Amino acid sequence: MNRLCKTLLTVALLVWSSHGKEMTEIEVLGAQPTHCTYEYAYEMYGAHCASRRLSKIPKLKSGIEILDFSDNKLQELNADTLASYTSIKFLYLADNHIYLIDEDAFSGLTDLQTLDLANNVILELPRSIFQLPSLRKLYLRGNPIFYKNINSLDQVKPIKAPLDLLDLSDCKMKELPNLGYLPQLQFYNISHNPLTSLSTSHFAVMCNLVKVDLTDSISTMKLCSLRSTLLWFQQKKVFFQIEDYSRFNTREFANCPVPDDGGNLNATYHHCKAEYLQVQSIKTSRRTWLTIGGGLAGFLVGFILLLWVMHRHNVAQTKTKAEKIKQATPRDADKNASANLLNDVA
Repeated sequence: MNRLCKTLLTVALLVWSSHGKEMTEIEVLGAQPTHCTYEYAYEMYGAHCASRRLSKIPKLKSGIEILDFSDNKLQELNADTLASYTSIKFLYLADNHIYLIDEDAFSGLTDLQTLDLANNVILELPRSIFQLPSLRKLYLRGNPIFYKNINSLDQVKPIKAPLDLLDLSDCKMKELPNLGYLPQLQFYNISHNPLTSLSTSHFAVMCNLVKVDLTDSISTMKLCSLRSTLLWFQQKKVFFQIEDYSRFNTREFANCPVPDDGGNLNATYHHCKAEYLQVQSIKTSRRTWLTIGGGLAGFLVGFILLLWVMHRHNVAQTKTKAEKIKQATPRDADKNASANLLNDVA
């Protein structure tokens, strides 16, 4: 009882002191939760572990589809770090201290659709990331991946991940990496990089590109070196975002010569389109076969249910007739017995 009184008194003093003065920054940090919470978002089960000052991913509930582990102190991703969470579709690891990722760190995440690795210190990416069969959005903003070797991703080609968004902003790139064909890419963010060149051939392999963010990446480049690529964007109806469009409304830019390499670029572009149409054809075929298979499965289930209902109906009718015959037999016997008795009396 005395212990309970002391506890209540301590709580009261803490409440009083918190009202009497503002909490210091250290106290605020200490008051933040250090464990993960679970909740549903967009009809998916997720674990929220952001801003928990955690240096490793704790043991979580199985079956999670969303994991937010951003703003922590994670440094390494090993082969067994995420091995127990193969159902993850959205993985947020931004604002950590990640510098090392094993080759097999993500290989088991075949359902992964979004991967956010922004603002870490990653120097090299595992090839397996670019082969994930469901990965559509990849955020690599603020990593020095290409600082030493711009061709560090040459070995990942061809990229099989169906990327439609790729963020390479603020990666200290002076040149753009050769990623090969990206037929499904729609949004390409290469802003805030000290680029020294902008080759049109780099974008010809992105035949469904909708938007390119070039903010604060081409301001120091010569106007005439940009004309070919910007005309390509206009021709292919690709929106390019920059901080100042006035430079390209000058007579100097209009008089810049355009290299005669349109034939090769169009050939590359059409090859990309062919790859895209092939992928879409495969997807359409799969959906068609799934629809047909589902229809046949539904028909068979319905047919089996119909046979079962008919069988139950026949069984019920047979039982009814049997009961009627059983009930009618004694009455007929009584009638015969009464007739015989009357005959004997007569």
